Amino acid sequence: MANLIIAGGTRRERSKTLLQRLEGGAGRRWLVAVPCGLPHDMPDGIHGIGLNDLDGALDAVGRVRSGDTLAVESVDYWTMGVSEPIPNPDNNPDVARWNAMAATAARKRARFRHAMQALPDGATIMMTASTLEAAERLLGAFPMGVSYVGCERVDLDRRTAFHPGMAA
Repeated sequence: MANLIIAGGTRRERSKTLLQRLEGGAGRRWLVAVPCGLPHDMPDGIHGIGLNDLDGALDAVGRVRSGDTLAVESVDYWTMGVSEPIPNPDNNPDVARWNAMAATAARKRARFRHAMQALPDGATIMMTASTLEAAERLLGAFPMGVSYVGCERVDLDRRTAFHPGMAA
């Protein structure tokens, strides 16, 4: 099975397509849905890591073995750097605490990216991105264990698919 990037469409459409592809994955199957949350209709047999569980994501990527399939929601989220603003949804008045939490999250995202680069040969990686262009740019700047051109790429907006090695 080839590595996969799903882009375009809404977040829900990308997640649904990713889950459908993951159902057909090989070996143990993992879904890291940290920025989005786990779907309500999660099939049996898939290990899910849910909303805001960065430690769980790090643990899961460390458990992936050759022959397993790892699906990761939102390349855009995992490649956010420390300097990028993270919204303060609760309008938390303790800005220093909020900034410390944001910096800790950025370090954990970086550790996750590094762990992705160390996945064993034979592990299949599937991921979503807002657009194929964003995936190409972000994976070039922040490697996550796969090359953009080496993946099957599906664009839900344009209804196109590219096989590994095909130029867009």
